[in-house]
Amino acid sequence: MSGGCARPIADGALLDWWTGELPAAEGRRVEEHLLSCGECSARAGAVHEMTEGIGQLVREGGLGIALLPAVVERLRREGRRIREYRVTPGGGVQCTVGPEDDMVLARLVADLRNVSRLDLVFRVNEGPEQRLPDLAFDPAAGEVMFAPPADVLRAQPAHVERFRLLAVGPQGESLLGEYTFDHRPWPGW
Repeated sequence: MSGGCARPIADGALLDWWTGELPAAEGRRVEEHLLSCGECSARAGAVHEMTEGIGQLVREGGLGIALLPAVVERLRREGRRIREYRVTPGGGVQCTVGPEDDMVLARLVADLRNVSRLDLVFRVNEGPEQRLPDLAFDPAAGEVMFAPPADVLRAQPAHVERFRLLAVGPQGESLLGEYTFDHRPWPGW
């Protein structure tokens, strides 16, 4: 920060404002500040560009990412076509990606109360495990929303993906759930 603003808005508040997650009164305060502060307005513009770039990667299927409920709702309001699969711990689902789908959303149900950090471990068929550390999540939602790269899925042959959701804390890791996705190419099944 250059120090030009006497009361700069925190980066987290800018992101929450952009995604619509701030309470109305706080959102109005941020907007009033942005109208009068060029430095914070420039930072808000950078947050907007960054989130738009990430959003474009997700929409194009170039990036697997965990999404917060507010972001999913925003994508819906924008008219994005989202194919969703909700799976409970120990469960599985047959799934596919259609040519009209903008994105795929794996909704992994889990008890997220008292979880401070969440990691996702996954593998395709019997391949090596991959780990996505420190996922974004809303503990009150009771699920993690993971959007794998749709174009990558669309191009793959039939395969099975297994996910493990892990709570990570000072005492180590604890398993919250295991989920299986039996993927079939479109037209599927």
